[in-house]
Amino acid sequence: MSVRSKVEELSEYEKDYLKRLASKEKIKSIQKEEPAISEEERTRKVEEAEKIQIESAHKIQEASAAKVQLELDIKNKQDFLNKEVLSLIDELKVLKAQLKKEPANRKVTKKKASPKRRTSVKRKVTKKKASPKRRTSVKRKVTKKKASPKRRTSVKRKVTKKKASPKRRKTKRK
Repeated sequence: MSVRSKVEELSEYEKDYLKRLASKEKIKSIQKEEPAISEEERTRKVEEAEKIQIESAHKIQEASAAKVQLELDIKNKQDFLNKEVLSLIDELKVLKAQLKKEPANRKVTKKKASPKRRTSVKRKVTKKKASPKRRTSVKRKVTKKKASPKRRTSVKRKVTKKKASPKRRKTKRK
């Protein structure tokens, strides 16, 4: 028996088995007809899938490398800033130490007194200029104003009760 004969026998056996299952309705008709894919198509599809997988792997690697680089940059900046802060702190300590030593070496000087404000300011007395005289060359006619009539103001008098006047005596007439 050759190799072909075994392959053919297996294929015939599979076909018979599928027919028996179909007759018993255990397999659907869709499952019966499986398209046979040639080896060339299969290899082509596999190669395309591999290409896509490789491209996505490269993209993922680039993204992760960029992320790692960004983290390194941030870390380097923080380290640089930390070093700078530490150097400034050391410099500050040195300056403080110098400041503590300097007061002993300094000369004591008095502050200059600021000039006091004067409360009364003396002013220079100046003579007043004489005001210009009135010109009398133009004489105006002097008119007297008429006196306005005096208004009488009503004076309220005190009201007093009159005394009963004595009755008149009648005199006889002759």
